[in-house]
Amino acid sequence: MRAALLLIGIAVVTVTYHALPDYREAAAEQRRAAGTVVLDRWGRVLRIFPDAQERYTLWRGIDEFPEPLKLAVLAAEDKRFPYHPGFDPIATLRAIYVNLRAWKTVSGASTITQQVVRLIQPRPRTYRSKIVELVSGLKMEWQLSKDQILELYLNLSPMGGNIRGAALAAKIYFDKDVRHVNLAEAGVLAAIPRSPSRFDPRRPGGRAQVLNEKDSILHRAVEEGWIDRDSLKILLGRSVQFRITKLPVGAPHFVDFLMAREPLPGPWLKTTLDSRLQKSLEEIVRSHGPRLARLGIEQAGVLVAAVDGDILGMVGSVRYGRRDQGFNNAVLAERGAGSTLKPFLYALALDEGAESTTEIADTFRGYWTPQGDYLPLNADRRSYGPVNVQIALGNSLNISAVKVMQQIGLTDFYQLLTKLEVLSKGAMPADHYGLGLAIGNVEVSLYRLVQAYGALARKGLYAPLRSLVGDRATESRIFTEETAYVITHILSDPSARLLTFGNPSYLDFGFPVAVKTGTSSNFRDCWLIGYTPSHVIGVWAGNFSGRPSNGVAGSVACGPIVHDIIQRLYQSGPPPNVRKPVGLREALVCSMSGKRATALCPYSTLAFLNRTHGERVGECDLPHDGSAHHYLGPAYAQWIDRREALQGPSRFRLMNPRARISDEKRNLPDILSNPLPVRQSVPVEIVSPHESDRFVLSPHHPNRILFRAVPGTVVDYLVWLVDGIEIGKTPPPYELFWEAVRGTHEVHAVTPNGQAARVTIHVE
Repeated sequence: MRAALLLIGIAVVTVTYHALPDYREAAAEQRRAAGTVVLDRWGRVLRIFPDAQERYTLWRGIDEFPEPLKLAVLAAEDKRFPYHPGFDPIATLRAIYVNLRAWKTVSGASTITQQVVRLIQPRPRTYRSKIVELVSGLKMEWQLSKDQILELYLNLSPMGGNIRGAALAAKIYFDKDVRHVNLAEAGVLAAIPRSPSRFDPRRPGGRAQVLNEKDSILHRAVEEGWIDRDSLKILLGRSVQFRITKLPVGAPHFVDFLMAREPLPGPWLKTTLDSRLQKSLEEIVRSHGPRLARLGIEQAGVLVAAVDGDILGMVGSVRYGRRDQGFNNAVLAERGAGSTLKPFLYALALDEGAESTTEIADTFRGYWTPQGDYLPLNADRRSYGPVNVQIALGNSLNISAVKVMQQIGLTDFYQLLTKLEVLSKGAMPADHYGLGLAIGNVEVSLYRLVQAYGALARKGLYAPLRSLVGDRATESRIFTEETAYVITHILSDPSARLLTFGNPSYLDFGFPVAVKTGTSSNFRDCWLIGYTPSHVIGVWAGNFSGRPSNGVAGSVACGPIVHDIIQRLYQSGPPPNVRKPVGLREALVCSMSGKRATALCPYSTLAFLNRTHGERVGECDLPHDGSAHHYLGPAYAQWIDRREALQGPSRFRLMNPRARISDEKRNLPDILSNPLPVRQSVPVEIVSPHESDRFVLSPHHPNRILFRAVPGTVVDYLVWLVDGIEIGKTPPPYELFWEAVRGTHEVHAVTPNGQAARVTIHVE
């Protein structure tokens, strides 16, 4: 009979054993199910997301739990844990004896192993469950090491409310990493799972009770010889300093952005973010809130990335919350680009053969577009005549940028922005934006801008930004190293922006920082991107509603913020210098002609010429005799005329159309060669009106239409014909007003040597 019962018992245990879960992957499975933990690059917790039961866990490996905590847990729960096979026979017999004497359950005698079984798969507290847990404990002990079981317990044990595990409890109750808890704090952490609601330190009553329980646990540890009795005195009573904190919510906009990625790589996300820098950025943005409010601006966003592409800090609003739509992320919002795209336009021109000294005619003119005539204006409504690439980019001149765009081609620039991923997937085709793309009539995000400027900071190599440690990004060359260096030099040179920006203190960093500002139409969006060989910094300021600011430019709104960020990044010293590529040579160039300076040039500046095509920049041949004039080509005819009408004669003159070319070459800058890449040569161009323009006669206003043309070379006059009938002969600036007549008309402009241009217009 006894043998039969023994066999039945063995059979029941065997069947139960095989029917129970396999625990060999228990730690990995529980870790995956514990929710998501987001860390910064140094392992600091940014945010913890709950599991399916809305419980929060900060999972740690067994080696990350200190020995005092492990000893306290053994003293509290299972002092024979290192030796028993999953259940404690001595404790079990004692519990049966005590419970029979009391005729009720007084002691459960559950081991740590059995508690882990119950934490993994909760069951009703019945005798059958006890048997299942006992057998499960045996199986767990067979399949796992003691350290693996203890790791499960330390991470799964209930610690009050929806908090699980000693690591998160240490953070919430003591505001410290579990690795740094002392013996008294370890006693508290060991006590809480014994009755999580009664011993909850967040309740005044619970705090007193958990301290008493802590003392009992420490006394048991002394009895086992794990703690020196003399040390016990300073551990008893109110020896624990509670610092109750909330669940961490660090870098909220960044974490929200990260969690929107699909699929997430795992329950532990180690990000590239630097939480200390992040806090500094948040403080800086908040500190500028009152100043921005006075400018009619409610919000601002900041993105800081290392030059290798790692995102180090992201601030999506002045305050993360409902106020002023602060849950929105300004870093990801698509807003008007303003002038932030100009460096890429000029970089494309340099790659195609231009130099920083290449002359551009910053003069008013209109352009035909499918949406109507387009007349770009500089921000101050002035035109500056002959400028070079350095002046045009440094002072962010709109007229010059559009002319460069016209010459290098809209399609090429659009394709460049696509390669740089500045344009979103929902961007319209190139023709939709037209020449206005040069001055930012497209919506971009701060994220994409910082990513694109990284190519300039990285010597022409482009790579997407990274947000997770271990992410790999493939680099691709977008610009030559020489081009990236020249653009960086221009943007870093305070003297290059004096014409329109002056020298504000917030753009004085004490060392070179490349900066580019931007302001969208109607002052809705303010931008400033700055970069060094180490970092790329982007700032946006504006209103999420789209309401314009009080006429504030990007430099004024964003400059002081960037200044504070730069000071924070380089408080221990400036960034390294940028090395000049071997493909560039330094040369002094004449400030008037843009050619290599001679001893006669009164004003000169240092420029970097490309060794490949910079030989085209010849030696300055202006006489500089004190009375010499600066002769300009036909593109400047109207500009010179307007300038002399307002200011009187100046050193600028239109070149003599009757002078022999051989004589001209001795006195004139080489502007006829037009060093910027040109798609086609036009002997004469009618710039007003445009082809197929329509005009409506008005009974209240003069019905005069401006005719204006630009010949390929300076000529004495142009002959204007309407429908084959000559209506006038105009010397420079080659313009006249025609009294409009209803109908469709052909307009011709003809040079003395017979070159002509034609447009057809309609008058209704």
